[in-house]
Amino acid sequence: MLINENIINYKADAMQNKLEKLFSEFFAFNKNISINSSTPWQPPTDVYETPNEVVVKMSISGTKSEDINIAFLDGILTISGCRTDTSLHEKTCFYQVEIRYGQFERNLAIPIPIDTDNIRATYKDGFLQVVLPKAKQQVSQKFLIKINFHQ
Repeated sequence: MLINENIINYKADAMQNKLEKLFSEFFAFNKNISINSSTPWQPPTDVYETPNEVVVKMSISGTKSEDINIAFLDGILTISGCRTDTSLHEKTCFYQVEIRYGQFERNLAIPIPIDTDNIRATYKDGFLQVVLPKAKQQVSQKFLIKINFHQ
């Protein structure tokens, strides 16, 4: 019976350690969010590929379209901007802080050739969508190559 009790105690200790780690990570994460941080934050972003394009969808609700910048250089899509808090109420006591304000930036490597002349972006319902059309692949042509034999 002593062996069974040791196994039960071991499993209980392991479960308690997992719960303690989960709680400490959760609270440590929340403490790291600074209201006045000067470091740009990274909005949640989806990147997916269709047969003809790469699509980037970013959640940046509350951001004015004129406060968003998009650039594409050397295969890197950079989306940056600023979301400001326009609330009029006095902020003296927070019960919960999850919404990020201030500068944001994401740099996304796009691993395939892009038709840079036809990149387009739309901003609707708090989502920015950037569509990067794939560059047309040149059809390979068959060339006859003469071989010089040295004897």
